[in-house]
Amino acid sequence: MSNKEIIIITGSSGYIGGALTKKLSKDFKVIGLDKGIPEKKVSGVDYYAVDFSSFGSLQKTLREICQNVGSKIRSVIHLVAYYSFSGEESDLYEKITVQGSGNFLKSLNIFFEVEQFIFSSTMLVHEPGLPGEEINEQSPVKPSWPYPKSKVEAEKIIESERGKVKTVNLRIAGIYDDYGHSVPVGNHIMRIYEQHFSSLLFPGNYHNKQSYLHLEDLLDAIELLIKKNKILPDSLTLILGEDEALSFKELQTMIGKELHGRDWPIIKVPAFLAKSGAHLLQNLPMVREPFIKPWMISYADDHYDLDISRVKTILNWQPRHRLRDAIPKMIAALKENPQKWYKEHKMTAPTYRELVNSRVGEISYQFGVLLNIFLGLLVFSNPFMLNNLTSYEFANDVVIGLLVVIFSVISLIPTLRWIRWINALLAVWLMFSPLVFWTQEAVYSNNTILSALILLISAYTPSQDIEAPSDIPSGWSYNPSEWTQRIPIMFLAFLGFLMAKYLAAFQLGHISSVWDPFFGDGTEKVLTSDISRAFPVSDAGLGALSYLLDVIAAAIGDKNRWKTMPWMVVLFGFFIIPTGVTSIVLVMLQPIGVGAWCTICLITSVVMLLMVPPAIDEVCASVQFLRKSVKEGQPFGVYSFLAKEVRHRSVFRPISLNIRFHIIFS
Repeated sequence: MSNKEIIIITGSSGYIGGALTKKLSKDFKVIGLDKGIPEKKVSGVDYYAVDFSSFGSLQKTLREICQNVGSKIRSVIHLVAYYSFSGEESDLYEKITVQGSGNFLKSLNIFFEVEQFIFSSTMLVHEPGLPGEEINEQSPVKPSWPYPKSKVEAEKIIESERGKVKTVNLRIAGIYDDYGHSVPVGNHIMRIYEQHFSSLLFPGNYHNKQSYLHLEDLLDAIELLIKKNKILPDSLTLILGEDEALSFKELQTMIGKELHGRDWPIIKVPAFLAKSGAHLLQNLPMVREPFIKPWMISYADDHYDLDISRVKTILNWQPRHRLRDAIPKMIAALKENPQKWYKEHKMTAPTYRELVNSRVGEISYQFGVLLNIFLGLLVFSNPFMLNNLTSYEFANDVVIGLLVVIFSVISLIPTLRWIRWINALLAVWLMFSPLVFWTQEAVYSNNTILSALILLISAYTPSQDIEAPSDIPSGWSYNPSEWTQRIPIMFLAFLGFLMAKYLAAFQLGHISSVWDPFFGDGTEKVLTSDISRAFPVSDAGLGALSYLLDVIAAAIGDKNRWKTMPWMVVLFGFFIIPTGVTSIVLVMLQPIGVGAWCTICLITSVVMLLMVPPAIDEVCASVQFLRKSVKEGQPFGVYSFLAKEVRHRSVFRPISLNIRFHIIFS
């Protein structure tokens, strides 16, 4: 049997308990108690599994420990508690934190002679202070939600069951270390790192402060409590935190500067609006489990600035670390290895993009979404400013405009970014609908312009590396996705769009005649022929739509899109190549089926033919890349894209959100 004095640590498998076990095992014989035995054990430490909600399990385990190591115990550090992020009442608070602590101390007094019992409570048992006011041990105790309420009840039951044991209630601030390991701070960093729109919003007074404490300072304080036990009073309550508490605004500014090199703005929102948003995120499918729950909104104004003069006097202790100094270290660790940082903080990495992203790309995406909201409002409002609309035309624009606004707002949620593709489909319908309804000229022009812009913005995908050099496909001497290749196609397609739209205006009745410099009324004969009338909508309008889609498809993506967006390149080729063949067929039918020629039709056909060769180049490069990817076992381009856009592990999130943790949370 070891000659070292015995220390019992509950929650020894947890974050704080594991670190404390490692520190104290150098000078003491440590007994570790928890609901399970850890895989990584500290050398020399004896571990026991115990259920703190069961009086029988506690007595059985403590009897076994007494038989193995004797009855003399220098100190017990009790870290085990129940916490649920649901914020709701649970009988486990009573069973584990309250009755579990009382039964544990009662059982200790049966089997052991315990000198000291240290209980980890929380600063949250105190009523939040007013701005400029510091909280000390004499401040009012007024917990407002289940977790701190259970701590207050546990403090009371420990006092009633302690007997001759000296007790210490440590009301601890939020714990962190240089890597992070703080749930609120880690999530604050994550939201700004991923540039969530929610990271800009705050429902309370962002000048109010919250205190934190570095893990090493907590361990030092506990070690001093053990060593100075003989000079301590029989019952002692101490508040532990740092001298300096940081406000939400200070944290926001620091994190923004460290991550993105600039202040991160804060938009104050009403509490009811924040709760509504939190409820929505809580229940949306395919969204990562959000950290911020609706119940937390009510406590956004809480102010916890601590007066730690008492612990300084009694223990001659003061914190050696500051959260202000640790934030840059946490963020440096995140930047160095994002995947490891997310895993260590038990966070699900985003599936809508890579962890390392371009700040410029993200900002431009959010700006684009804002533009789409404005465009949606324009579509929504246009019918109210036009006369002689049919009920179908009116309802179409109102509904489409409203949906574009709604889906744009939803697409600001990073994990729901794929929603923007619904807007893209709505834009295509908006572009096509004037042909279906044979609308007046104002509706046709408005919807064509607005739908093109909405589609272009909706299809925008932020590049992971804005400054990436252009790549040349294997075996090629040039990059077919360079802008020098695509801009001529866009220019030709836009010319084709203008000419086809002019012809469509005649078919839709917006103009009474159409100009033809060579064939007189040949153009009008072609546009009113049986072949044209065979289409349920304006065939010239379909041509204009096709050319406009060509412009948009050519504009989407970066200079390496032949490999970064091969699905878009293939779609681009589908827009151009088959329509090019169709235009040739239609031109050939003019003298045969109509007996007339159309000058503008001939020009648009030539334009389409000129677009085909450079488009084929890019399609060939993408097909070559896809074939190589398939041979290497990588997912086929479009399926890989859709998987990234839609897939998310939280789809399989358990229905119950009451995740139970036998951890200490302060």
